[in-house]
This record gives sequence, structure tokens and C-alpha cells, in this order.
Amino acid sequence: MDRRDFLKRTAAGTSLMAVSGIEARAARQKVKRVETRLPADGYLKEPAREIPVVAGADVVVVGGGPAGFAAAVSAARQGCSVILLERHNHLGGLWTGGLVLPVLNTRGAGPDGSWTKVVHGISDDVCGSLFGMGMCINEMNPMVDPEACKYVLDEMCREAGVQTIFFSTAADVILSGSRIEAVVIECKSGRLAIRCRTVVDCSGDGDVMAWSGVPFKEIKYHIGLLARLGNTDRVDTGAEGFKAQYVGGATPIPGVTMLHMRGEEQQDGLDILNLSRLQQKFRRQIWERVQDIKSKPGYEKVFLLETAPQLGVRVTRALEAVHTVTLEESMTRTEFPDAIGMSGASDPIPYRGGVVKGADRPVWQIPYRALLPRGCDNLLVAGRCFGFEEGLAWDAREIGTCFVTGQAAGTAAAMAASARCAAAEIDVSRLRQELLKQRVTLSV
Repeated sequence: MDRRDFLKRTAAGTSLMAVSGIEARAARQKVKRVETRLPADGYLKEPAREIPVVAGADVVVVGGGPAGFAAAVSAARQGCSVILLERHNHLGGLWTGGLVLPVLNTRGAGPDGSWTKVVHGISDDVCGSLFGMGMCINEMNPMVDPEACKYVLDEMCREAGVQTIFFSTAADVILSGSRIEAVVIECKSGRLAIRCRTVVDCSGDGDVMAWSGVPFKEIKYHIGLLARLGNTDRVDTGAEGFKAQYVGGATPIPGVTMLHMRGEEQQDGLDILNLSRLQQKFRRQIWERVQDIKSKPGYEKVFLLETAPQLGVRVTRALEAVHTVTLEESMTRTEFPDAIGMSGASDPIPYRGGVVKGADRPVWQIPYRALLPRGCDNLLVAGRCFGFEEGLAWDAREIGTCFVTGQAAGTAAAMAASARCAAAEIDVSRLRQELLKQRVTLSV
């Protein structure tokens, strides 16, 4: 298919704006200098150029991780045209490409203290399909097979009518006042523009919100790298000199385990030189660790199946939202009239000078306002970069929470696009009713 056919097919039925209108408004907007975090030896001027508009949709979702996937499918199920942009060759983000295979934070302590599941909706759809295929284990914290998961995510997008564009890195936005007119992408086909009525930033790093000029904060966090080992079911426990050693957690594939790495603390996940250093260091450490495992009696057949294709960057930017959810609110069961979902908890967390055990941590609500930026009318933010304070980062970035914020953001984006209104102007009570129909838990 050539570019003209592509444009005709993807833009059919959309009457968002004329190309000349984009160009005129882009020319009027102020030039924003995006400051690099790397040492700059001066600056060069790039010649002005026209950017071809190759596609358009009611809702454009940037990032195909759990949040972006959920946002895209939810918006498409509302009857909107949806384009999902993903820089890699697969959906799932760090869930699949980062080998962060367990779906955590779906449960927490309910009002009576019992362990309660609060993450349902699209999360249940995906995990249910994988359980049915024998590609998911552990009911409490579902552990998936990454390849089966990629397949299921692709199929659900296809069935919903989402147009997924892989190999495309969102590089900028074109603004008209307080609205995003188009998302600019870089890819092998060149520098291209995607028109939109509403945008959902599920990039993980909050790239779209940063380019849009809305306020956000940066968080340094630990970065690691995960791996999978093979033949872990062929350990010879009867070998002379055998001593048991850890070879990772079980996955749905017999003999394949997941090896977790916390990595280095307080790392800048927006510095590519730092990321490159960590990538090489961690890959070397994993290789040497596996070779050490293999050198022990009985473990000779164990091998390194793969290191994760994606480095484990956990948090970088977080939105300074209309309402930023605090750790205190999560721990005190604060109720919000605009709640769009709930998250659970997983590990112990520092709180009020002590540490609260995972089993004692309550489920908590997420308000719609935590997805709303200040100053950009047609932008919503979901996934690990929505509005939360740093003390809540451990829970806010988990896959279960990403499903919740993504499903709500996609549904809201579809409502805003259909009504041709700002994301902050939709009827939140109707949004909540729709989410209930989608089996989303709003309160316990």
C-alpha cells in the first residue's frame, strides 16, 4: 500500500482539520526549545520543512503498554476511530518487552481487612484469555508468557478496530492554543504527522505531556533488567556436590523462569547515555550470573534464554494533574466523587516513619482528575506517568494500575472526541456509569 492509499484508508470518515490549517496554526505557535539533559556543545538550526499528514483518528494513543492498549481498545469499543502508536514491534510495553511478567497490584486490603481484588475490566479480559490458553499461572498475581500475551493484545486490538502503527516514535506535537492538533512521529518512512481530536499519553515517560507544555515532575527511580532462563527443570539434584540455588520464578512455560533485577537506585531514565551504560552493565551482570549458576554441580544444563529487549525503566515523569494522588490518600482510603477505578498494593512501603506490610495495605481509588493535565484541553495521561506523588510510585507504575488508568482514559477520550469537547468537560457521572458497564470497580 502506498502512502496515498494509506491516507485515504485511515482518514476515511474523519473531518478533523485541513492540512493547510495545521500548517497555519503551527506557524503561529511559539517555538519551544526542548532542553537536553546532556552536555551540549553549541546548537545547530534545522531547516524548516513540511511534515506530511498521513493519518488521522478521533483518538490517538501514544504508547502500547498495558495502559495504552487498554486506552485504545476502550476508545474503539465506544465507536471511535483509534490509532495506537508504538515504537517497538509489539504491544505490552515492559509487561512483555521488559519481561515484567506478573500482573501485580490487582488486590489489597478491603475495608474489613480481607484481601480484595479491585482490578477487573480489560485486565480480566486479557488474563482470562491467557489462562484459557494455558499461558498464565498464579491466580493471585497472574504470571503470563510474553509471546502469548503479545498475540492476545494484537488480537484484541484487531477485533476492536484499533489501527496499530508499530516502529513509530512520537517526537513532538503540533499545538493550536491549548489543543493538540497532531502528533509528530519519527519512523523509517520519515517524519510524519497524525491528526487527532483527543490524545492519550501512555508513553510511560510522559513524552506527549512534556511536549505539550503542561506541568509535570521528574522522578529518579531504580532501573534494572530482567531475564529468562531455560532448562531450569533439568537441574540434577542428585549430582555430587549439589547445593540448591535460586534460578528465578516460575513462568507458564515448563523449564523457563524469570530472573528479576532491582538494578541501580535513583537513576535518570531520560538520559540516554546513562541508559546505555546501564544496559551494557546489566547484560554483562546477567550473563556472568548465569555462567556462575551453570558452573555449580547439577546446573550445567541451565542457560540464558534471553535478556529483556527493553530496559526496566520504572518511573521518569509524573503529571502534575488537576489532582495529584498522594500516598496519604491511598493509605487512608480517601474516596473521590470522580473515582474511575481502584488499585491494589503489593510490597511493603515506607509510611509515617515506619513500613507498612504489603498484606496490610489498603486498596485505593484513582480520581478522573489525576488523568487531567493543566493547560491542554484534549490530552489525557494514563499509565506510569499519571498524576501521583513520588511516595506512591511503587503502586502507580504497576501493570494492574496501568490497566485501570488506561481503560478510564480511553473511555473518557472517546467521550470527549464524540462530544467535541475538552476532556475536562465530559460528564464524569456518565463516564463512571460506562466504566461500571465495563466491569470496572469504582469502590468497595
